[in-house]
Amino acid sequence: MQNDSKIENIDLIQFALKRPSIFSIQNVESFFVFFKGYSLGKSDSPVHDFFDSFDEFIHKKHPEKCLRNIDSERIIRLYSANDTHSLELLRSLIEEFIIESNIYQIKEF
Repeated sequence: MQNDSKIENIDLIQFALKRPSIFSIQNVESFFVFFKGYSLGKSDSPVHDFFDSFDEFIHKKHPEKCLRNIDSERIIRLYSANDTHSLELLRSLIEEFIIESNIYQIKEF
């Protein structure tokens, strides 16, 4: 049951990235706000663990000393030109993270 819950939550993350307007997500910040709220409302959600691991992945990818204490969504915003690009960059980074982690699978929606 725990594994099914984990897969459902990661599927939701991927679905929200592919169709962000359904969830009123317009940029990388609103994406993270949505999932922080989602994980608070669903106490058994593995979303915290996923984003903790993703945060480590982002910091390994961008090891600059000045970025050490900055949240991953702010790092993504730093490297993006606008709201649309921030979501595209986030999507590609999450897909890269999923591929490298070998824990989850990328879904086509």
